[in-house]
Amino acid sequence: MDTARIEEEKRRVVERFGPWTAHNIWLGGDVYTIGKEVAGDEIKLRRILRSVADIAGRPLDALRILDLACLEGLYAVEFARHGAQVVGIEGRLPNIEKARFAGDVLGLPNLEFIQDDVRKLDRAKYGEFDVVLCLGILYHLDVPDVFSFLARMAEVCRGFVVVDTHIAATAERSCVYEGHAYRGRTFAEHDPASTPDDRAADLWSSLDNVVSFWPTRTSLLNALARAGFTSVYECAMPPEADKPADRITLVAVKGGTQKLLCAPLLGAQPIDDLPE
Repeated sequence: MDTARIEEEKRRVVERFGPWTAHNIWLGGDVYTIGKEVAGDEIKLRRILRSVADIAGRPLDALRILDLACLEGLYAVEFARHGAQVVGIEGRLPNIEKARFAGDVLGLPNLEFIQDDVRKLDRAKYGEFDVVLCLGILYHLDVPDVFSFLARMAEVCRGFVVVDTHIAATAERSCVYEGHAYRGRTFAEHDPASTPDDRAADLWSSLDNVVSFWPTRTSLLNALARAGFTSVYECAMPPEADKPADRITLVAVKGGTQKLLCAPLLGAQPIDDLPE
């Protein structure tokens, strides 16, 4: 597709669904979904791409990757351009259509975008993935979805999950899920008086819940362990300029149990939770 045709098709997408709001994807020549400048999410893209490439232990084109709540498709498109088999799931039609447009322009048969609610993630429907990207969605979920969603990710993950999310700096709210206590804070997503149409039009907020629950760092780490992830690491490099202090990037690995051969007494003991 030549540059003029790409620009014309892009104009039609914008007329129907509005301009791109976050994901600045290079489509070839001088054409970008937003413009010829770094719009913001590209900085995070560098971190996520590097983390996955460093940790996966295999070439990117040997991976099956799931991008949850993929917004306008930047991360999914990037990994697909590196040859990975990628599925992007997004709840809002304007976002998914912009993502599909980019994938179509770039001719990526190894990339599929599906409109669905990520809270309904199911292994029987989507299969298993080497890498699951959970970027900017966890903090849009409320109790109990925020915890059941972690379990659903673990179910479809056969390698590791990258979680980029806000966390609570202070513990202002407590909740219990499956017998375990968690602490965090409430974050307002929508006006309680808003209509379903109002909420659908807010492209950067939750699909329908009026508030969300941000767990503390400790509560999030404990929740990941209880969901079935055997080790969790925080990514500090490559850096993200101006990243808020309450936002972190974690890598949670779905590993196996290793027997402690030199410390059998410790090996017989359960692993403790982190103290809140």
